[in-house]
Amino acid sequence: MREVAIIGVGLNEKWGELWSKSLREIFTEAALNALDDAGVDKIDAMYVGSMSSGLFVGQEHIGSLLADYLGRTPLPATRIETACASGGAAVRLGFLDIASG
Repeated sequence: MREVAIIGVGLNEKWGELWSKSLREIFTEAALNALDDAGVDKIDAMYVGSMSSGLFVGQEHIGSLLADYLGRTPLPATRIETACASGGAAVRLGFLDIASG
């Protein structure tokens, strides 16, 4: 297996209850900040950890939507739903994808 490193992270400027922002705005801001922090433009695949997006905003297809919001289509994009562990599971799957070549 090849070595893997996280080279960039992205956060939203504001935390907490963001009722004035759409899911699109929240996801896109964090993703663009991560790409900027990493200094990369090319994306081969995307894993999106999202807890209960279907319940809260009626949207189950978050991975592909984020790829579209970022103007990165076509792109393999997968939504990961494991309740409170969704983000960690998405990082794990990305790690395994890169490590396996």
